[in-house]
Amino acid sequence: MTCKLEEQLFSATYLLKSITQQDITKVAATMLEAYEGTVDQQEETLQEAILEVEKIINDGYGPFIAEASYWIEMNDEAAAVICINLWNKKPLITEIYTGKKFLHQGMASTLIRASMDRLTRMGYDELALNVTAENSNALQLYEKLGFVQE
Repeated sequence: MTCKLEEQLFSATYLLKSITQQDITKVAATMLEAYEGTVDQQEETLQEAILEVEKIINDGYGPFIAEASYWIEMNDEAAAVICINLWNKKPLITEIYTGKKFLHQGMASTLIRASMDRLTRMGYDELALNVTAENSNALQLYEKLGFVQE
């Protein structure tokens, strides 16, 4: 799916944090928990999730765009995360997930809008993502935010 980028008007109800090396364990723990039991689950252990997050932020899927990648911290854990990498010279959401107990609170929308806004200000005009067809909740959210099937 892709979306044409433009500046976003949104209220940042949540404090958006940049992803640093010190955050990897929290971000990875939420990745593991968010995907557990879903069609998107790939990692089985915290160590595997940590290695995946390290791969993302160390340019394993193309250059990591740290300025447009964020996480929301709640109760000393990562509630929601978005990671953006440059793939074929275009920004790609490589990861977006929300911890199960934080679902349906608008965190994913906030993260996507913040990333879209930042990428627009950086001069990018399009954002892409891949989504599993069975993930109907995610599909609805992405379509609501302007993403269309390619």
